[in-house]
Amino acid sequence: MRAPAILLSLFLGALAQHGSHWTYYEGALDQKYWPDHYAACGGQRQSPINVQRKMVRYNPALKDLKLTGYEAQEGEFPMTNNGHTVEIKLPPTMRMMTTDGTEYIAEQMHFHWGGGSSEMSGSEHTIDGIRSMIEIHVVHYNSKYKSYHVAKEAPNGLAVMAALCEVQENGENTYYSEFFSHLQNIRYRGQRTTLTGLDIRDMLPVNLNSYYTYWGSLTTPPCTENVLWFLLAEPVRLSRTQIWKLENSLLDHQNKTLHNDYRRTQPLNNRVVEANFNYFSNPCE
Repeated sequence: MRAPAILLSLFLGALAQHGSHWTYYEGALDQKYWPDHYAACGGQRQSPINVQRKMVRYNPALKDLKLTGYEAQEGEFPMTNNGHTVEIKLPPTMRMMTTDGTEYIAEQMHFHWGGGSSEMSGSEHTIDGIRSMIEIHVVHYNSKYKSYHVAKEAPNGLAVMAALCEVQENGENTYYSEFFSHLQNIRYRGQRTTLTGLDIRDMLPVNLNSYYTYWGSLTTPPCTENVLWFLLAEPVRLSRTQIWKLENSLLDHQNKTLHNDYRRTQPLNNRVVEANFNYFSNPCE
C-alpha cells in the first residue's frame, strides 16, 4: 500500500505546485491543508488577521495614501470569474504612494464574501472579532519591479488596499450598478466579460485617509509574506439585494455556488498593527 500513498502525495504536491483547485473549505487542498502544500501558508506573518482596536498603535507619522488614476476612466477592463472570486484587471495608470514614498502600481481588484448560510458574513479581516459582509481588495505591486509577476515573489513586492462592506438599508449603491449587471456574464469559472469605463474611487469609501496597516501575506496560496496591508477604517455600503447577488451569482470549478471565499484569520505573532488615526475619536465610528 506504500506505493499508492506515495503516488497520491506526489499528485497532491503537483496540484499545489500548479495552483490547481485549492479550496477554502473542502477537499485535499482545503485551507487547513494549505501549509502542507504551500510552505509560506504556515509562516509567521500571515493574513488576514483580527484587528483588535485597543491593541492598535496610533502612529501620527503615517500620512494619507496618495492615489492617482483612481477617478473615472474610459476603456475596456476585463472582469473574470477565476473559480475563487471575481477579479477586475486594473490599468497601470492607477498608482498608490505610501508614507515612505514607495509607489505601487494597481494590478487587480477582487472580492471576498460569505453566503454559505443565512446571514453568513464573508470578509477576511475582522475588527474586534466581527466579520463584515464583504471585503474588497485592490492589489498593487511595487513600482521598482518590472511586473506584478516579478513583484509577487519579491521582498516588499505587494501592497493591498482593503475595504470592508456593510449593509445599507436605504437603497442600492449605484456606483456598483455596472459591476453587478455584468455578473450574469461570468457565472462559470473561466468566463470573462468587459467593463466599459471604471471608477474605482467611487466604489471605495468616501474617507480614504483613515486606515490600519501591518505587514502580512497574500490570503490565498502561495501566501507569500511580502504584502503591506492598508485596511480602510470606513466601510463601503451595499444594499442587501446587492450583497445577495454577489453571494449567489458565480459558480466555482465544481459548478457549485461560490460561497464563503474567505480565509480564516491568522495569528498576529507579535506583529504590531498601526493606524494613522486614534480610533477613540474615529469619525467613522
